[in-house]
Amino acid sequence: MRAKRGMAAALAGALLLAVLAGCGGAQRAESGSGEAADRPSAGQSAGPVKAVDTFTLAYNEADGLDPLSCTSPENQLIAQLCFESLFVLDSEFQPQKVLCESLEQTGIREYTLTLRDGALFHSGQEVTPEDVVFSLNSARLRDDSIYQEQLACISSVQYSDDEVYIRLYEENSNLAARLNVPILRKGTDEETCPDGSGPYQLVTSDGGQCLIPFEQWSSGKVGFCESISLTGVPDSDSAANLLSSGELSLLMQTDAEQAPAQGASYTASVPTTRLHYLGVNCDLAPYDDEDVRTALSLLLDRDSIVQTCFSGRADAASLPLIPVPDSVEAPDYDRERALELLEDAGIYDRDDDGFLDISRGRPFTVDIIYNETYSTKGAVLQQYAETLNEAGILAEVRALPFEECRSMLRRESFQLYYGEYELTADFDLSSLISTSGTRNFSGYYDREMERALDGLRTYEEGEAEEAREEYAECFAEQTPVIPIAFERTLLCSTDALPEQFDPWPGQIFHGIETWSAAE
Repeated sequence: MRAKRGMAAALAGALLLAVLAGCGGAQRAESGSGEAADRPSAGQSAGPVKAVDTFTLAYNEADGLDPLSCTSPENQLIAQLCFESLFVLDSEFQPQKVLCESLEQTGIREYTLTLRDGALFHSGQEVTPEDVVFSLNSARLRDDSIYQEQLACISSVQYSDDEVYIRLYEENSNLAARLNVPILRKGTDEETCPDGSGPYQLVTSDGGQCLIPFEQWSSGKVGFCESISLTGVPDSDSAANLLSSGELSLLMQTDAEQAPAQGASYTASVPTTRLHYLGVNCDLAPYDDEDVRTALSLLLDRDSIVQTCFSGRADAASLPLIPVPDSVEAPDYDRERALELLEDAGIYDRDDDGFLDISRGRPFTVDIIYNETYSTKGAVLQQYAETLNEAGILAEVRALPFEECRSMLRRESFQLYYGEYELTADFDLSSLISTSGTRNFSGYYDREMERALDGLRTYEEGEAEEAREEYAECFAEQTPVIPIAFERTLLCSTDALPEQFDPWPGQIFHGIETWSAAE
């Protein structure tokens, strides 16, 4: 497991690849802590549950079962059964309490967290504040942690008695949305599967590895399946093949570039915060004009793109929020309005040749680059280019090697590029559009946008929706980047899953204590 710790440099180098891929103050009551989902208490039955006879998941042998570092969708699915977090995100990415009892903001950058009573690890030991501190510090500091960026806002985590104290580098009123981090028992991170507190636990026998219900799970006994078999696979393609042959019960596919597994009689999808977007060089004319950027957004037929290029495995997004506040008018596809905005910016057909001109004899030409590795992105851009051409805008799409794309972004030698970015669940887009953002390749800056971003992080209790509205309205007006869609995770099953099946982002097995076999 520790061999992964040497991946720091590789992960840092992959940061841009992911983009192209894609002190004291007034006290507040619980902030962003969410409401706990209804759960039976320990020892209570969740109601009549009819168990399935068999259930099989893939185990990726090239990965591990350390929930802080495993990256394969196969092992992440197993980890969701074996580990719990302080919070889990519901279908609208609102944090709901799991191991957390309360999260109170005690200062501008200070929080105090307490744990629910009765939570036990599979070893039988109690989940303690010391374990939480160990897990959060490991998640934010380990070189191989997949949660490093998500927890980069935290400056320190400590505990005293029954309380955990979290300090931040800057205020974040929705800290709870970032605390969906698996908690493991201190000192067990070197084990094949660290000690967790989830509804199932890993056991090894002569017949191999399997998952069995954790009898002391604090949310009640799980009766869905008495033993979940694990079948070893070398990679995700092999797992998809196993599903096709009927040897797996459930498969999770997190990459829209991967073809859906064949042979699935049941599929479902779950929203994610993985945003596909067009980055714009806001320092370069005419893209320094917000009307031009907004017009280009209005010419993006997202609904059509989601269906044809993503095969429905995405949600069209003209604003980088889920959900978009009801009071905000999203800039959806509107060719007539786009042409009006372009004319207001001085871009129109001056010589009646059917193409828009920036000046007489100088046509408006849009150049878009993308990493040639990703076929889905190429398909999106080709469809967008056709729409632009129909509107009288000459569009050129260029597929380039990653290194060339990276060089052009670093030198600000681009007009538009196709990017992909995994937002944190508080939908903080600062990395792309703030002055200090590490992915702000054009140096975009707007004082109102900075104020809106700050408001999204520092709202008072009861003002979250107002802050989201102000941010969404400012974004729709400025269009510093052009959102395309939020990707979805695809779930494939050989048999119908329980009618109680209600997967949440990051917790596919939400409510498993109520699951029954399908009739």
